[in-house]
Amino acid sequence: MVINFLTYRLLSILIGILYPLYQTYKSIKYQYCDQYHALLCYWMLFSLFQIYELIFDQFISLILPFYYEMKLFFIFWLTYKNVSQLLFHHFILIYLNRYENDIDYLFNNTINRLTELFLKFILFVINQQRTMTKVEQVENHGDHIRLKTNFASQSRRLNSTQRK
Repeated sequence: MVINFLTYRLLSILIGILYPLYQTYKSIKYQYCDQYHALLCYWMLFSLFQIYELIFDQFISLILPFYYEMKLFFIFWLTYKNVSQLLFHHFILIYLNRYENDIDYLFNNTINRLTELFLKFILFVINQQRTMTKVEQVENHGDHIRLKTNFASQSRRLNSTQRK
């Protein structure tokens, strides 16, 4: 291993993020519409590569020699002119077209469930806050409530004895 992890991260940020970011800025500013497609393909592939790194990086780096060097080469290769478009159209697009409906269903279902869980959590927090407020009120006015409770229980006892 020639490159350590920190050197790899620095170079991958420079090559894989800053350079394409600047190219994206220039294409938007000067309206180079012919570069939009290539840049979108690049950012999609780079995003997928980042997900791959998150999942497999620690495991594969232990097994494969020169792993960081290969990843840097891949990132550099992606930034080259039409490589990202070529990879996108021959691999990613085919997969996405085949499973588009399933992916849409998965994302929509997941978003709906997460929204539902988030709303339930918010309601839970609000209810907990209300409960805490009531407990504080009970503690502040504890004697007054005890008197009401005692009076209510005494009247119930009287009513039950009168019925007999």
